[in-house]
Amino acid sequence: MPNPDLPRPRRSRAAACFPWLCLAFSTVAAPRPVDAQRAGAAAEACAAAPETSAREVLDRAWAALGLAARPDAVVRIDAVDHAQQNYQSDRPYPPYFVNALGREVWFDPRTGVERISTTFTGQGSGPVPSGTTLVSAAAAYAVRDTARAPTPPAFGQAQQYRPLDVFAALHDWRAAADVRVAGRCVLRDYPRVVLTRRGSFGPERLYLDPRSGLPVALRRAEAHYLWGSVDARYEWVTWYGAGGLTFPLTAVRTVDGEVETTRAFGAIAFAARDGAPALELPAGAAPMRPVPARFLQPIAPDTVRVGAHAFLLVNPGYNELVALVRDTVFVFDATQGEARARQDSAWVGRLFPGRHPVVLVVTDLAWPHVGGVRFWVASGAAVVSHRNSRAFLERVVDRRWTGAPDLLERRRATARLRFAAVDGAADRAGGGVRLAAIDGIGSEGALVAYLPGERFLWAGDYVQDATAPALTTAEVVRAARRAGFDPARLAAQHVGIIPWATVAALAERLP
Repeated sequence: MPNPDLPRPRRSRAAACFPWLCLAFSTVAAPRPVDAQRAGAAAEACAAAPETSAREVLDRAWAALGLAARPDAVVRIDAVDHAQQNYQSDRPYPPYFVNALGREVWFDPRTGVERISTTFTGQGSGPVPSGTTLVSAAAAYAVRDTARAPTPPAFGQAQQYRPLDVFAALHDWRAAADVRVAGRCVLRDYPRVVLTRRGSFGPERLYLDPRSGLPVALRRAEAHYLWGSVDARYEWVTWYGAGGLTFPLTAVRTVDGEVETTRAFGAIAFAARDGAPALELPAGAAPMRPVPARFLQPIAPDTVRVGAHAFLLVNPGYNELVALVRDTVFVFDATQGEARARQDSAWVGRLFPGRHPVVLVVTDLAWPHVGGVRFWVASGAAVVSHRNSRAFLERVVDRRWTGAPDLLERRRATARLRFAAVDGAADRAGGGVRLAAIDGIGSEGALVAYLPGERFLWAGDYVQDATAPALTTAEVVRAARRAGFDPARLAAQHVGIIPWATVAALAERLP
């Protein structure tokens, strides 16, 4: 029941991360200062460029794509994005599972507006239409019939996928006022003319082929909620020409040298403007500040009482669990990032006054679930997780945030990862906290936690639906029984408190 002494929660159940939304927004963070060195320019073989102006280079590229010849036409593009789900696969290393997004794109060369209709395929679903969005370099609007609603999270998403469209990317560079010629650098075995400008994340570099005039790649540092900043490269490869247009057959986004998204293009062709759907943003549309998807936003959490010394911390993105057992505070999962972890820490101080050692239990390694780990390590907490988690958590802690230092970076000289591995099962606080590996085929490397004093089970991310059976739900039930747990209630990151009998009954419905 809600704690009568504390603010009542706005919701008793956090919103689930729907698969298409997870795919669309998982790695997006609002732009902030980043380490420009991560753009990687220092490693390139570069020389001075011949005397030319940035405007001449961009106009030549526009003409080489074929856009200058048909100024009154629009472009229709069919494509499929194959996105590596590195942030939520069953291992923190390749191979990852892949989701596919079908995209129908209408591009207006005059304004740079894209009208994007998306169909999601993945995570066991068939094709599922997931909406239409109007996107420009400055704003994004969801389209519902004739209505257009501002959607800053979609604009945040567009910061990643818009450069995959070479037409939109080049339009944005032509519209920028600060473009200059930086030199001539070797990229993919050949010299390229390099232009620079300041984009939404900071310095960007655009590489163009001096023979054909065509764009080859875009490179920049991008802010990231888990890694601080990443070296993002967009490359347009295997060029083709048809119908007066020249375009790549594939566009690839690599992050820190690893492929994250591959866009395979189908039909690309000019279309008459009067036969295209509406491509106009609302009159007077103001520039937007990109924001993360709602499930990543560190909205102030409320509390839900689990027992005398245990509480859920609930916001629209994630539930977490905190408990005082003996003299130690246990924090079960650290989602979203440092801002959320700071709020959780403040609640811990209010709920459990005094000085207590803190143990952070990491139940799985999905990136949004561990965004706050660095804060707790910097604060001196010990970390307990599955034995398979050590290497990845070391990567998270060792990552340097030099462009926008977080608390861990500021305490780098003294902060250390104190890691304790769970291999099968383990007790903490004299058995007041019991941990067990789920270790089903759908939950390898994940833990559940049990508070015997409350007869309460924390299922992490592995019970997501209290109304329908699922493989991981059954695996949680089996793991709890195997470990000898006897819960009366359960909660998870996306499920509020529910009776254990409800979950056990769901598990029985699976073979």
